[in-house]
Order: sequence, then C-alpha cells, then structure tokens
Amino acid sequence: MKELSTRALHRRAAALIIAGGFGARFWPAAREKRPKPLFSLNGRTTLLDDTIDRLMPLIARERIFVLVPTALEEVFAAAIGNRIPRANLLLEPDRRGTAVAIAYGAGLIKSRLGEVLLAVMPADHYIHPAAAFRRTLSAGLRLAARGDDHGSIVIIGVPPSRPDTGYGYLEAGPALGGGGFKVKRFVEKPNAAVARSMLRSGRFLWNAGMFLVSSSTLEVELGRHCPSLLAALPKLVAQAPGYERSYKRLDFDSFDYEVIEKSANVAGVRAGFNWNDVGSWDGLWQTLRDGTGNALAGKVVAIDSKQVLARGDQRLMVLLGVEDLVVVDTPDALLIANRGRTQEVKQVIKELRRRRLTPYL
Repeated sequence: MKELSTRALHRRAAALIIAGGFGARFWPAAREKRPKPLFSLNGRTTLLDDTIDRLMPLIARERIFVLVPTALEEVFAAAIGNRIPRANLLLEPDRRGTAVAIAYGAGLIKSRLGEVLLAVMPADHYIHPAAAFRRTLSAGLRLAARGDDHGSIVIIGVPPSRPDTGYGYLEAGPALGGGGFKVKRFVEKPNAAVARSMLRSGRFLWNAGMFLVSSSTLEVELGRHCPSLLAALPKLVAQAPGYERSYKRLDFDSFDYEVIEKSANVAGVRAGFNWNDVGSWDGLWQTLRDGTGNALAGKVVAIDSKQVLARGDQRLMVLLGVEDLVVVDTPDALLIANRGRTQEVKQVIKELRRRRLTPYL
C-alpha cells in the first residue's frame, strides 16, 4: 500500500492528550487543583506545555486537543494560554479511566474534524529530543494509516535501559514494513527476575502509553471489545441532556486492559527518543540527575551530599552530608522522604485525608 506523503499525514493527523491524572506521588508539588500535567521540570514550562510543543509542526496546533476534568477547566485553560485554541480543551464530566477518556475524546474530535489519524498520549511524560519524537510519531502514524477500518492500533515501545518492575512491557514479534513490528504479547509489571530476563532477550520494550490509530480502526476495536461503550458514544459526543450522568455510570478499566491487550491487531514502533514516565520523585531523579548524582532545582545548596533530589522554593535549602533523599519545598508544605520509598507518597494523601488536612491536598 502506498505510504502517506508528509503533506497528507499533516492533513490527516490529530492529537488527543489525556490530562486527567492527579499525580499523587508528586505531592506536595502536585495537588488536586494543580495536577501533575501542570508540574514543571525546568521552572519555565509545564509537562503539558512540553507535550503540546513537541507535537508541532508535525501536527497543527488547531488539531491538538487536550482532555481534562470539567472541574479543572479554568485551571488548565489559564495554564495552556494560547498554545492551542480554547475550544480544543475538551471536558470530561468525570474521571472514568483511559478506555472511556480515549473513546470520548476521539469521538469529540471526529465530530469536529471527521476521520483522522489520531495520536493519543499522556500529558505528563519526559521526552527528549522533540525532533526524534516527531520522527517516531510520523512512522507510527503511517503504519496506523494502512488498512484504515481493518488497520492496526500502533503502540510506541521504548527500548528499556534497566529491568524496571514498575513498567508494562510488550514483546516485539514479526517485522512489518516501515520499521514496525507485530506485537506478540504484553507483560504488566514483572518481578525483578522476569524483568532481567526480558531485558537480556532484547525482544521486550517498555509500553509508553502512546497509541496511534485511525478513527475507523478505533471504532472497530471498541465494537469488538467494548460494545456498550461504543453504543454510548453518540449520546455522550452530542452532549445530549443527561449525558453527564450517563458518563459517570460508565464502568471500564484502562484502554490497555480493555482494548490493547485483547486485540489481535496491535503493531508497534520503536521509540527513537529518550523517555521517562516521571511516575515518582525517584523517577524524576533518574531523569534529571547530573554528573554528581544529584538533581537540584531552585534555591538549593548541596554540601557533601549525593543521590539527592531537591527542589527549593522561596527560602534557601541547604543539604549537608545526606544521601538518597527527596526534599521538596513549597509555600505551605515540605516533603522529606527516602528516595527509595517515593512510590509510597500516595500514603501521604491518605493520611492527610484521615487527619482532615484538606487545605494541603
């Protein structure tokens, strides 16, 4: 089949950025009213800003959409500014998981643009360099364009740099044209021994949670695996009276579980860029640490300290003779944690709720 030209790809492609996650493991920088996608790595742009910016010019700003919870509309609108048209901020009545979010967001986009090649991605990952990301995305979109209504969902797989037990993996199967491959199977968060074995095999890639699919292929796959969700979409997309109540009654798991892992039509492309899902403070340290082993931002002075992530605020922070710590200072809360236990920061949220310290959530 003839491959899409760059011009045709630019004309057909659109992006759906899912920005509904709270990011509890990034407390106190992330809050209920200031979720993880609005967190900044560099003190200038947010993770969501970076996600939007690296899509262009492959995908035009008028064809980039961001799905956010209705309750946070004004927060996100102010943060995004004029990066994309205000009308491209799509509102989700409730957080119902990624299967519902992707189906709903894709339906809204199709109602405005017609059939599209859709790039679906989270709003809060670290990706570098942007040009390499666009090359990978272009290859994946071209692969997704083949066959249209009987085509593949294309997933971006990241070559693993370590046997990480916190990520999902996919196994690359037979090669396809254009640098892609058939996905053989998925392995979700393996134990350490299995992760080491998969890393040695060279056949496994991290599942980066980014999908490329045509509108028609997505509808076919939803019809096969989530028929009741597909049937509900016309009312939801039309935003008919009572659609918010209907939306909140939807009960589906993640898009990976509901569709990807059950589909026989999943292909993959290898990422040609550096990636980290920045899932915890330790993950951020892994991404940003310098030659000294530290990742420091803000007014921080580190003396004889190593393997530390520290983010200062208005006051000076001095670290003396410490190691393997995460220290995050904000105007109203300070976190000091063992770097190896930052996956447990969610427990802080539970404890704050138990103590009714709601101003700090």
